Amino acid sequence: MKISGSYTIDAPRDVVWEALNDIEVLARCVPGCERLEQVGDNEYEGTIKIGIQAIRGVYSGRIRIEDINPPNHYKLIASGKSANGVVDGVGTVDLVAQDGKTLLMYGGEAQVGGTLASVGQRLIEGASRQLINQSLKALAEQVAVRVAAPVAAAAEAPAAPVAAEAPAAAVAAVAETPAAPPPPTPERRTVVVPPEEQLRPESVVFGIINDFISERPWAPWIVVAFLLGYILGRSRSRRER
Repeated sequence: MKISGSYTIDAPRDVVWEALNDIEVLARCVPGCERLEQVGDNEYEGTIKIGIQAIRGVYSGRIRIEDINPPNHYKLIASGKSANGVVDGVGTVDLVAQDGKTLLMYGGEAQVGGTLASVGQRLIEGASRQLINQSLKALAEQVAVRVAAPVAAAAEAPAAPVAAEAPAAAVAAVAETPAAPPPPTPERRTVVVPPEEQLRPESVVFGIINDFISERPWAPWIVVAFLLGYILGRSRSRRER
């Protein structure tokens, strides 16, 4: 199964890249993610719960990131399993700057085994696309929060007082101060997403409905017409009786 697509995020490429490499952000962008843990350099394990009928189940998996070229590109190698089957996949993510926005392009290929393989490629592909679309929407929301935070902080911060001219001795002392040691290597982290912060399966379902209606604005009117026809038909049949 192959899948590819693109999504535009209203933020600079550097900000989007930072978000994609923040485990806190990723844990809240994956539908049904309950836990995400860093187990090595650029390697993660997680547990997600999917509620879409075709691929329903609890999945545990591992993701490794390779070919990292910030802030442009990286490659994902993933494997997962559940009671329904196993999934192995390879994908790429590319970011392109476009007038202050970022075009995120993704592509990948997956192999499905076990009971999942009997579901059918078209059903799995359709469910996967909807999950990816909802993940990207959640990512865009997380990025928007990151962009707005510095602006709000700057607006609330008091103006800094004008510093008096420092004596020459103080300037010399500062100049002779040894350079600070490099920051320590960040520790490996585990993120457990509280239930109220998870991108729940029902959120994905509502997102699918919203996407369907936005792409087919005539669809609700067909439903209304069908219901009206059904109601009028029932009332007519009752009168004829």
